[in-house]
Amino acid sequence: MAEKNKNLKLVERKVLHTKLIITMVRYSVMWKFKPSDGKSPKEIGEDVKEKYESLMGLVPGLKNIEVGINRNESATAYDAIMIADFESWEALADYKADSMRDDVIKYVEELVDVRARVEYER
Repeated sequence: MAEKNKNLKLVERKVLHTKLIITMVRYSVMWKFKPSDGKSPKEIGEDVKEKYESLMGLVPGLKNIEVGINRNESATAYDAIMIADFESWEALADYKADSMRDDVIKYVEELVDVRARVEYER
């Protein structure tokens, strides 16, 4: 019985190790919004958050997506950040070509003053 438990622990370690080396791709975009239609940048950020987060479960390869609205009032701060995790670089490329994303992008582009983007493996 002790040998069986030892083997199970070895298998568990291998599984944990395997989980740690799985590569994910993180795609992050930060925006500074222009005031528009009487809305503040924070209100626009809330609209953008709703639109981006509605893509979860609809885009293949998209593992997680969240939009954070900045609460820092510094002049150097961005208004919002979108962080999305993809299962691969190919999944990110597919996301960028997806028509559902295009609808969100068209909305956001009209409201953006400054944008910064980072893509990396985790």
